[in-house]
Amino acid sequence: MKICLFGGSFNPIHKGHIKIAKEAIKQLDLDELIFIPCQKNPFKKDINYASGEDRKKMIELVLEDKMSISDFEIKRQGISYTIDTVKYFKNKYPNDELYLLIGSDNLLKLSKWKDIDEISNLIQIVVFKREKEINKTNIKKYKCILINNQLFPESSTNFFKGQFDIVEENVLHYIGKNKLYFEDILKNVLDAQRYLHSVHTKEFAIKLAKSHNYDVKKAAFAGYVHDIAKSLANDNKTQARKIIKDYYKDPQKDIQDYQLHQELGYIILKKFAIEEEIAHAVKVHTSLALELSTLDKIVYLSDKLCQGRKYPDIQKIREKALKNLDEGLKLVILKTKEFNINKGIKFTQEQEDIYDKWSK
Repeated sequence: MKICLFGGSFNPIHKGHIKIAKEAIKQLDLDELIFIPCQKNPFKKDINYASGEDRKKMIELVLEDKMSISDFEIKRQGISYTIDTVKYFKNKYPNDELYLLIGSDNLLKLSKWKDIDEISNLIQIVVFKREKEINKTNIKKYKCILINNQLFPESSTNFFKGQFDIVEENVLHYIGKNKLYFEDILKNVLDAQRYLHSVHTKEFAIKLAKSHNYDVKKAAFAGYVHDIAKSLANDNKTQARKIIKDYYKDPQKDIQDYQLHQELGYIILKKFAIEEEIAHAVKVHTSLALELSTLDKIVYLSDKLCQGRKYPDIQKIREKALKNLDEGLKLVILKTKEFNINKGIKFTQEQEDIYDKWSK
């Protein structure tokens, strides 16, 4: 049998990984390709990984024909060295033809791999292209095979920057259900100041939840991600409007500028299959709505009252909100309305109705 080992962090697995695997199966005429998620990459010690078990389960969701998974490196714990993995599979499949699949971005540092000479003697190294220009010095030195594949743009880095469609839908749902990677996502899609505001909003949401006997985890997460689409919406309002109108299948949908990031945030969270209660709190955290849940109120108030916000009587309003959610909501709405009127902002009739209902 011809068996290929495909190691990596797969943090998370994306469509590019599967494309590469399929190309290797085709070009090498493989009987099996084994995904081997590492416990910890020795060259990427500072990266935050999802647990080995979570990464394994996400890989299992997208396996195709002739693909399997091994948890060998996950079970070993600690830093994953390729030589140990190669020896393990050589012992497991002594009579089979083994290949080791790596990306061309590894070529320059290949000589730094632990026991690389032994690795190249034990197994056939196969390289797939990650960039147009390939340094072929180590390809010759370690007798590698270079796969003639097209370049795939997908990467975990791009996923964290907001390109969520490069991950399969069922994997996105797994990420959302288990609340994975959102710290990394927020740090990549928000500037430092906005990210800090998200942290402070989360902190005040926790205080409000505890004071009003609400689910602390839900409040914390909703407060944390409330501005997930802030930069995405501000950077391209035209594109944001198109995404929103396409989502609702309503080309005539009227969307105010201040609603863009909350609507886009809702859509992003629904991509991850985040529960409706949390997604809705994000959807109305700027405008509010005629019907509000406890979480809707918590997120709105946390956004307006968290550390970093400064306006007259804010500390008194914080204390009032911690004692009585609706009284706090009323006071914040009155402050917000006054602030916007002074800026010359005119409200839609819908916004007037919302403010009137909750400020009485």
